Amino acid sequence: MRLLLADDHGIVRSGLRRILEQEFSGVVVFEAANCPDVLNALRSNRFDAIVLDISMAGQNSLNILPEIRQTAPNTPVVVLSVHGERQFVVRALRAGALAYLTKERAPEELFRAIRSVLAGKRYLAQPLAEQLADYVAAENPDAPHEALSPREYEILLLLALAKTPSAIAEQLKLSVKTISTYRTRILEKMGLRSNAELMQYAIGHKLVDLPV
Repeated sequence: MRLLLADDHGIVRSGLRRILEQEFSGVVVFEAANCPDVLNALRSNRFDAIVLDISMAGQNSLNILPEIRQTAPNTPVVVLSVHGERQFVVRALRAGALAYLTKERAPEELFRAIRSVLAGKRYLAQPLAEQLADYVAAENPDAPHEALSPREYEILLLLALAKTPSAIAEQLKLSVKTISTYRTRILEKMGLRSNAELMQYAIGHKLVDLPV
């Protein structure tokens, strides 16, 4: 079995590689540290599955899932994330991932997730599955935030948490000008006029928790 392990932290990759080699006899684990590395690896190699960190070097890997699906349409993707919010789960599954689990539930859940996707099945840990069921039941498919791209949605959540453009730029390793451009685009797409309205929208739609 050939696995592509994508994470921007070398220590994390080393630890996951070790436990994967212990769990799966004969597995060959390739590594990628950022989104371009993932795409380059897929263009030159065949993999049985991909374990993909959701955020690498300031980039949201959900943005490259469509290209992953185009380049390697038969290769299942397991998204490994620090984010357990149901909105991230929904977006990952919609973009083509077959499994989603949080890093706090790895490694014990990772083995089950890999075996599931290799069998052509989806995999979600029980807490995420329950959240997703509640979300789908209450979801309004016409909600304005559903029209945002993964990066726009990520910045929406950060703005809704009252983070400044400079703080967001530093976190995502983008320029302040780029964040401002995204902010303008988000407000236009959602028909909002200010950060205050954006925060009210996010809280009202339970995209973020109420500030304490």
